[in-house]
Amino acid sequence: MGSSGTCAGVRSQLGVYLTGSILPADRAVVVRHLASCAICRAELSDLSALPGLLRRPASQAAAEGPGQDPPSGYGAAAGSRPAASSGPALGEVQLSRLLRSIQRRRRRRRWLLAVAAFMLVVVAGTGWALRLAQPPGSGTETMANVLETDRVGGLTVLTDAEGYTLYWFGPDNPTMSACEASCARAWPPMAAPAVKGAGVTGTIGAIARSDGSLQATYNGHPLYTAIADIEPGQAKGNGVWDGGGQWHEVVVGGGRGTG
Repeated sequence: MGSSGTCAGVRSQLGVYLTGSILPADRAVVVRHLASCAICRAELSDLSALPGLLRRPASQAAAEGPGQDPPSGYGAAAGSRPAASSGPALGEVQLSRLLRSIQRRRRRRRWLLAVAAFMLVVVAGTGWALRLAQPPGSGTETMANVLETDRVGGLTVLTDAEGYTLYWFGPDNPTMSACEASCARAWPPMAAPAVKGAGVTGTIGAIARSDGSLQATYNGHPLYTAIADIEPGQAKGNGVWDGGGQWHEVVVGGGRGTG
């Protein structure tokens, strides 16, 4: 068994000895010491068992040294798979692998960015194609409610595009609707914007309701339909008292109920 000073010097070389990066002269010193020191052999065995420390087992041939026979029981401690004494050190191999991995990740990232840019171009081009395919000036008109007129009960009244009679509410004013909650469920407000159909005269406008939605107006009256009218051409809501006031059909061109 070696002296404590020799053991301390050899222990400092065990790490590089295991990785195969030790100098030949230092390797010979370590091998000679390990053949006679059970304590250092045990420490070498513990080091070789640490996970992740040893990428490849130490070379038994390197432990024996040139022209030497392996000491008894030493092969199990030092490892049994031979490693070449020449070639790149472990650190160089790991660095090379790391650089290759970084290059692969960069190539993959560039490829993904190219695909994403291509998809953005395709989506943008599709959006512009659809926009250009729309008829000029169709953006607002296609979403607007069209006001029409019809003869109901001997009067010409204002209707929606489907022919349902439109009403105005007595408690309303030109800037506010007094019909909310359950009232609005029985008398659905006509959404703005609205445009005039053939034969419709008067002033079209809009107000903001309490929920932030816009309601169409005609000559200063917010417009409504009535769920009591189950088919076009009816005016069952005319003259009805409900929701705190009286309801009137919107008469076009003067007459009672014009407001």
